[in-house]
Amino acid sequence: MEGDTLSIKGAPVRLMGIDAPDVGQKCRNRYGHGLDCFRIATAVLASLIKDREVTCTIAERDRNGQQLGECRVLGVDLGAAMVARGWAFAYRSLSPAYASSEAFAQSRRLGLWAGQVEKPWQWRSRQQREQAR
Repeated sequence: MEGDTLSIKGAPVRLMGIDAPDVGQKCRNRYGHGLDCFRIATAVLASLIKDREVTCTIAERDRNGQQLGECRVLGVDLGAAMVARGWAFAYRSLSPAYASSEAFAQSRRLGLWAGQVEKPWQWRSRQQREQAR
């Protein structure tokens, strides 16, 4: 499990339209202290699920063949919940669905918005550039 990926019957399903911090990605809280934002985002998703049944509607597969879909627990859209709590970003280039949830979290400085963090797609791109050197 990650902050934007869960396992359904042993198969990974990525929550469509969101992007959460990646393994190794750090962020800072409002006081400038470093946090393992990947671990926190993963824990937040796990707490939303607990031991409850998750239902997913698979919409497509990404370029790596991974399933993408909308997943719900007790009728709650997990992607929207993660973005509204500030522990994932709306991936607007893929879907505009969670822009209002992100605006809510940002305006209230929730989760990642409380401090400093690089958006995961920017972090991945920077990591690739640094490894290419």
